[in-house]
Amino acid sequence: MIGVLITGHGSFATGMMSASKLIVGPRENYLGVDFLESDNVDTLSDKLRQAMESLGDQILVLVALAGGSPFKTAVTLKSEFPDKKIEVISGLNLPMLTSVLLEEKETMEEYVQDAMEMGAVGIKQFKKKPKPQPVAAEDGI
Repeated sequence: MIGVLITGHGSFATGMMSASKLIVGPRENYLGVDFLESDNVDTLSDKLRQAMESLGDQILVLVALAGGSPFKTAVTLKSEFPDKKIEVISGLNLPMLTSVLLEEKETMEEYVQDAMEMGAVGIKQFKKKPKPQPVAAEDGI
């Protein structure tokens, strides 16, 4: 089983963990690291490093936003763990997270592919369907 690490700005990670727990229940090898206003990049790096040390040899890091400090720090930390397989994906949303937590896959590549697909599938716009127009009855047989 892979380790799952989620991170983002503010309390994004703990919020996502709270929501996912309601949907999928508690899970092992699953941690969240918040990047709080009181943190700096060094603090964030320390927190992510500790999480990566505790999550096993395969870790899927799901991050809210590409290019932000949590993303860049997670990517940088990958090189500190050459014996671990660590993948970092941005754009974390609840469909992506629940899919990763619920589905058992054979390989890290399958987890990555599924996460990216489910993240995209989860993006929807509500559109009200038009009511069907009644068909006028015609005279006839």
